[in-house]
Amino acid sequence: MGRSIPSFRHLIEIERLNWSGFKKELLSKNDKEAFNTIFENAKLYTQYLSNANRPVPLEPIMMGALFHNYKILLKLNNESRLSKDLILKRVSELESEKPLAKTLFDKTCERWRGLLYALHEDDREYLLRMIVDCCTSLDDDVAKMIINKVLESNISILFFFLSCLAEPKTDREN
Repeated sequence: MGRSIPSFRHLIEIERLNWSGFKKELLSKNDKEAFNTIFENAKLYTQYLSNANRPVPLEPIMMGALFHNYKILLKLNNESRLSKDLILKRVSELESEKPLAKTLFDKTCERWRGLLYALHEDDREYLLRMIVDCCTSLDDDVAKMIINKVLESNISILFFFLSCLAEPKTDREN
C-alpha cells in the first residue's frame, strides 16, 4: 500500500510546481533565485512545519521562509535572541499597553501551536520573538483589522508579518 498523504517535503515541491507559471513570468534571474530561496528556506524546517497542521501548504511554507529570514536578520544585526523571561516581559507589556496587539499575539500563537510545540526551545524563542516584534509594531486599529483576518486565513497575517519585518526598526526594543 502506498502513502495516501504526501510528506510535507513533497508538498513543498508540489507547491513550488504550482507556482512555476509565476516564476516563469519573473523578469530577472535574481527574482527567480529569490523565489527558489523561499522554498529552500522552508525545507530547512520541514520536520517542524509538518506539525503546523495547516490545510493550505503555502501557509507553513511562508512561515518557514519568514522565520528563517527573521533569524538571519537578527544575526546580521548582531542581535542576540531574547530569553524566555524577556519575551514574557514583552508579552505582559503588550497586555497592559496594547491589549488588541496582545489578542493578536495570542490568536497567532494559537493558530501556530503545532509549530511552536514542535520547534526546539531556541527556535521557539526566536519564533515567539518574531511574533512579539510584529505585534508590538501595531496600533490598535491595525491590530483589530488583523485579528479579524487571522480568523479567516493565516496568509493575511503572514503577509502582515512580512511587512512588519521588512520595515526598519525605529522604536521597537531589541
